Amino acid sequence: MYRLIWFQHIHKAAGTLVVNLARANGEILYKNNANGNPLDEDGERLELWKYDEGQLKSFVDSCEQEGVTFVATEHGSPDFKVLHRDSRVVLLTTLRDPISRAVSNYNHAYFGGYTKASNIGDFLSESRFFMSDNFYVRTFSRKEQFPLEAISEEDLETAKGALALFDLVLLLGKIDLLTTLSEEFGWGMSAVDSHATFGDPWKVWNMMKKGQLIRVVRYIGGLSAPGEQSLLDGRYDLDLSLIRSIEGDDGGD
Repeated sequence: MYRLIWFQHIHKAAGTLVVNLARANGEILYKNNANGNPLDEDGERLELWKYDEGQLKSFVDSCEQEGVTFVATEHGSPDFKVLHRDSRVVLLTTLRDPISRAVSNYNHAYFGGYTKASNIGDFLSESRFFMSDNFYVRTFSRKEQFPLEAISEEDLETAKGALALFDLVLLLGKIDLLTTLSEEFGWGMSAVDSHATFGDPWKVWNMMKKGQLIRVVRYIGGLSAPGEQSLLDGRYDLDLSLIRSIEGDDGGD
């Protein structure tokens, strides 16, 4: 019986690990993809979050016809209600502490050479998609796209309702991710690239070529990128409430 794992990939929440595990375990990804995200023939991202019900169902139909068994969406939120109603689709996502995720995102950009910002304050001023305030609530209430609109407790409730439609919502640090995925999908414990921020010789070499010796020292020492992390205080309060609600649900099972 055909099934399509639809992975709502949250940046810096073990998403690449999940994608690489899927690939290593024989899941069939979209023929043209970037880290599991479907691309068109020109290499442009398919904006599945803009698809209406008919378009989304047609996309799943095409995946079935082509034997695709794993799709990721990282840059937008498709209509989760439509996907939930499709018996072929298994909805999966992974979440972690929202502040830790934001810090990891900054470290990834800082040490990977993806930003010129020298501190977290400057990084926040770049208005990056993955650093949006209350990113989880925005993602699951489908208010994640720019220009951002204000969100409220009502959107928190919408996000809770959306996550209730998911077959698997895995909280990093609360569960054994590999064991859970193995039990659910029959995946083996393959050694795959987890896309971890630290421990990458290429990053060290790249920073040395650019003469970024201070960054190299911080990186080798496992130190976070500079800046006052207190700037994140209050930025993810709705996300923290969302995580607490999920933990409460888990505790009641």
